[in-house]
Order: sequence, then structure tokens, then C-alpha cells
Amino acid sequence: MEPEKQEETPSAIVAVLSDKRKALFEPLEPVTNLNGKRPSAESLLPPPDFDSASYPRGWLIGKKRKLVNVDVVESMRRIAVQEMNRKDREIDGLNEQLEEDSRCLEHLQLQLLEERSKRANVERENAVLQNQINMLMNMIQENEAMDDEDGSEEP
Repeated sequence: MEPEKQEETPSAIVAVLSDKRKALFEPLEPVTNLNGKRPSAESLLPPPDFDSASYPRGWLIGKKRKLVNVDVVESMRRIAVQEMNRKDREIDGLNEQLEEDSRCLEHLQLQLLEERSKRANVERENAVLQNQINMLMNMIQENEAMDDEDGSEEP
């Protein structure tokens, strides 16, 4: 009979421990109060002057006075740091791309200014040439008119 008692004792301890663990996560008050409304979140939190020895090892009270697992908090912190590092690398890559794009834009703006100045020069030259053509055409028309006047007087 003694071996049977020894077998029952560890399972009884496990049952007691699991009940204690379950009790840690149960609210201190009923979910609904007499009015049928939910109690405030503050009333569900442990008191600020908690005794750390009353909580299981590996658990602590967080900033918002909630019971949290140290390992979970540490892994969350590690994940957050990894994510921040990944975002930093992504931002660095985007900054490099932005710098490259700004250099390209500056180069294109310089080319645009050069092209505009070339176009302005060509338009000025065209205007000068057009004026010369108009002047020459006027001179030719005047010469033809004078020739016509001279030719009509001779017969």
C-alpha cells in the first residue's frame, strides 16, 4: 500500500500546484458586480505594495501592476530589439536610396538647365536669322518693285 500512496502523493501535489497557478490568473472579484457592470481594471490589479515572495519564481509585477512572466518579457524585449534593428537597417537602406535619388535629381536638373539655355540660344539665333530673311525678302521685293517701275517706263 505504501507504493500506491507514494504514487498518489506527487499527483496530489501537482493538482494542488496547478490549482494555485490557476488561482493566480483568476480575478480577485467576480467578473460582474451587483449592478451587472464589469468592475474597473484597477480593482482587478494586485495592490501596489505587493509581496514578491507570494508570487511564483520567474514572475514579477510589471509597470501596470500586472503579473508577467520574466521569460516572456525578456523574449518580447529581444524580439522588439531585433525588430528595431531590422527597421534601422531598412531606414538606412532607404536613406542611401534617397541620397542616390537626390544626386540623380540634381544631375537631371543641371541637364535641364543646360538644355533650356541651348534652346534659348537656338531660338535667339532663329529669331536673328528670321529677321535677316525678312530684311532680305524686303530688299528683294523693293528691288523687284524698282525694276518693275524702271521696266514700265522704258517702252
